[in-house]
Amino acid sequence: MLFRRVFGRWRGFTLIELLVVIAIIAVLIGLLVPAVQKVREAAARMQCSNNLKQMALAIHNCADTNNRKMPPGIGSFPVPNQPRCGANTNTAWGGLFYHMLPYMEGDNLWKSTQCAGKGSYDVEQGQRPASVGGVMQDAVKSYLCPSDPTANFGTSGWAAVGSYTYNGMIFQADWVGYSTFPASLQDGTSNTILFTETYAGGTYTNSDQSLWWWDYNSFETPPSSNGDCGGLNYYGKTFTPLIRPTADFCKNTTQSWTWGGKASVCMCRAVSPHTGGINVAMGDGSVRFVSQGITQDTWFAACTPAGGETLGSDW
Repeated sequence: MLFRRVFGRWRGFTLIELLVVIAIIAVLIGLLVPAVQKVREAAARMQCSNNLKQMALAIHNCADTNNRKMPPGIGSFPVPNQPRCGANTNTAWGGLFYHMLPYMEGDNLWKSTQCAGKGSYDVEQGQRPASVGGVMQDAVKSYLCPSDPTANFGTSGWAAVGSYTYNGMIFQADWVGYSTFPASLQDGTSNTILFTETYAGGTYTNSDQSLWWWDYNSFETPPSSNGDCGGLNYYGKTFTPLIRPTADFCKNTTQSWTWGGKASVCMCRAVSPHTGGINVAMGDGSVRFVSQGITQDTWFAACTPAGGETLGSDW
């Protein structure tokens, strides 16, 4: 009887009570989701910052190993003006990010491009050409930003892409000349940008709108650099970073270039997938998050290695 008296009064939830509980849960989820997204974005931005830090330190190590010489944006290194797969056993031919591999824990990948019977190295014509699944199809994790909406798991269909770009005023073609560290950074290593972010373009429909990590693409490139972006001449104070443009904007906004094709305007620009600003790696090895509101004068001053400008207060 006691059991029936105690539990006999039990009744189920009313519809109103259920709706109240559901509403509370919905509110809690609504509060939680943005917080989780912020944490994920913060983690992705930190990973991106670490990637850039590793790249800047790789340049330091490379210069220390090669009599202060820094790799070119494109060409042979450490001996300039060498033919692809030539007889020189101490040289490699490719883009800057390719030359950085031995200093980015990518030594085995780099060695896999040794030219058969010649000892030199070539990202395109080595032992692993693209036609047989060569190194050009190998995604390098350190060259991909987890926030990049165009990275497409590291490939653009036939070639591996990258989410970072280098300063074309420092890293030019080997036939233009090598820069040296730190002598070429006359404005100061802490005042000069070496690397920044861009959209990889791996989801673009046209292959020449992708940023391949082994190729030569840069931001702030005067025409003398002779790189993929030199013909587009993205150079000067006008070209401050693009902050979170849509992938469709990058895909659909193109410009003719010297090779006779079309290139996305995002391919050779500094482009950030992060909210409020962009990560940059400086010559001293530090990484900064530059605010979206940076002025044209300050951004350009931070890009020029020997312009003699003073960074503005917004830096």
